[in-house]
Amino acid sequence: MSPLRNCIVLCLCCLCSLAWAQDKKAQHFFEKGEEAFRQRAFTEAESQFAKALERFPEYTEVYDRLGQIALSQRHLALAQNRFEKLLQIDPQPQKYPHAIRFLATQYLKAAEYDKAIEYLETAKAVSKGQTRILAQLDRQMQEALFAKKAYANPMEVNPKRLPKEINIRQRQYFPAFTADDETIYFTALDNGGDEDIYESHFVDGRWQEAQKLNGGINTEFNEGTCSISADGKMLVFTNCEGRESFGGCDLFVSYFEGKTGWSPPENLGPEINSSFWESQPTLSSDGKQLIFVSDRYGGFGGKDLYISKKDAQGRWMKAQNLGKSVNTMAEENTPFLHPNGRTLFFSSNGHLGLGGFDLFMSEEREGVFGEPENLGFPINDKQDQFSLVVSANGQKGYYSVQEGDRVDLFDFVLPEEIKKQINPTFYLKGMVHNALGDPLKARLQLIDLKSGERIARFQSDLKGEYLVVLPEKGDYGLYVEAEGYFFKSLSFALESKSRKSQKELNIALEKIEKQKTSILNNIYFDEGSFVLKKESKVELDKLFDLIQENPNLEIEIAGHTDDVGNDADNLVLSEKRANAVVHYLIEKGIEGARLHARGYGESDPLYPNDNAENRSLNRRIEMKFI
Repeated sequence: MSPLRNCIVLCLCCLCSLAWAQDKKAQHFFEKGEEAFRQRAFTEAESQFAKALERFPEYTEVYDRLGQIALSQRHLALAQNRFEKLLQIDPQPQKYPHAIRFLATQYLKAAEYDKAIEYLETAKAVSKGQTRILAQLDRQMQEALFAKKAYANPMEVNPKRLPKEINIRQRQYFPAFTADDETIYFTALDNGGDEDIYESHFVDGRWQEAQKLNGGINTEFNEGTCSISADGKMLVFTNCEGRESFGGCDLFVSYFEGKTGWSPPENLGPEINSSFWESQPTLSSDGKQLIFVSDRYGGFGGKDLYISKKDAQGRWMKAQNLGKSVNTMAEENTPFLHPNGRTLFFSSNGHLGLGGFDLFMSEEREGVFGEPENLGFPINDKQDQFSLVVSANGQKGYYSVQEGDRVDLFDFVLPEEIKKQINPTFYLKGMVHNALGDPLKARLQLIDLKSGERIARFQSDLKGEYLVVLPEKGDYGLYVEAEGYFFKSLSFALESKSRKSQKELNIALEKIEKQKTSILNNIYFDEGSFVLKKESKVELDKLFDLIQENPNLEIEIAGHTDDVGNDADNLVLSEKRANAVVHYLIEKGIEGARLHARGYGESDPLYPNDNAENRSLNRRIEMKFI
């Protein structure tokens, strides 16, 4: 062997000996770090591991331990960096399944769905036989595939910050609206850290500056997350201290009483509240159903949605869990029941989504809320989303957005994909008054004329004002009563989704006096017939009640026709129709001597008989006390 070759061999042997010596030292530092790691002395462990890396920069076990330390300290970005370095050096996933699963989760949270799917596939391959882990990985894979598709098909959403008259504090959230969208209630946090309920009114095309709600609702303690009935007369809100409660946070109710403002808040009682946490209420438009959040025992997860309904006597029944179609083993919160009474919006981190809490929509059918539907991107994204409110007409959405330290209220036009799934509501609003224009506190009822079923019963307030949400379609009668006045009846046929979402109707009631005439709008006959149709029953029963309340007066029932046909036939038909009404009242128990039927034929029209609408109005039954 030549001297040169001997030298080369000797040098190589020296280098190998040096590398081995460095490995031994690196291993020594690793073992010291490992002992500190087991003792959870993480600072010392990191110091020893750093020395090991100085000796051997590709020491994979060191990167594994350093990643675990960062993860235990919730330094997620650092843990990700260390685990990625580990797999770059030693790309053998079966050796580090925990690192693979962690990185898959991080990429999923970061909305890097292609990488997440790649890592999830690898994680599933190295986790065979581990049933619980595989179930979680399957769930994450579903989320990644769902989110990737949602991001690839964004909807058109352009949120706009509500004006400064609404966003008056550092943070405002949980909006609630009356059905006409003209009054907003929301929770705001002032500079002193106190949560209160605020209101603002939409006047002359702009929002007025929001003010704290009066009536003793707001206190030095925290009040918030409120819901309002469609007519703005019933407020349910959350209070956690300072009032008598069943424990934790409870739900309270207050009623608007006209000039005196809001009534003193009352606890909603043990049928709704418990010794646990109740919050975030949402009322149905008629105030007869309440959905809220609670973490009480017996639910499906940490926080669930519950529902309570009023019985026939107006008492709240025992709250029931909304069911497994809505509630999950995770958490559901911020419910909002649309004024149509059937569409529920809420947030959840338990249903398939884009990460964290997403917003969902569920439709009620036959008393059960169905499988929720994710509202998609960009309404949802990788961040948490809460508390969506949708306008009664199904056109706009409202929610809060955090930007830095501020939380402001925004609105946006709902994408067409969501609009078409929401049945918009129709509502009536107006004022009840007497002939002089003075407001009347009156009783109003909404009746389904075909079934005779009462859909809603409500009152006008001391200002005479009322508001009622109507079902989507059908034939309905509105009955208005006040003591000492003729009742008034009106009818509506709701058929088209394209109709306007609102109608203002001021109703004048006539004092009960002799010779005053009142038209009975909801008495029906087939063309040319004098047989009462079943849709007339509600109106006839109201007439019976009115006559019973005035026992000393006699009544004339008058029939009128249009000018179609000859005069003699119309006169006979009008008399027979008037007699049909009289016979019904006699059978109900009114003395025949008090009732007088008269037919006027076509002799006394209200309007010229020159079109179909006017002829319809001229065909009528009237009554008057004589």
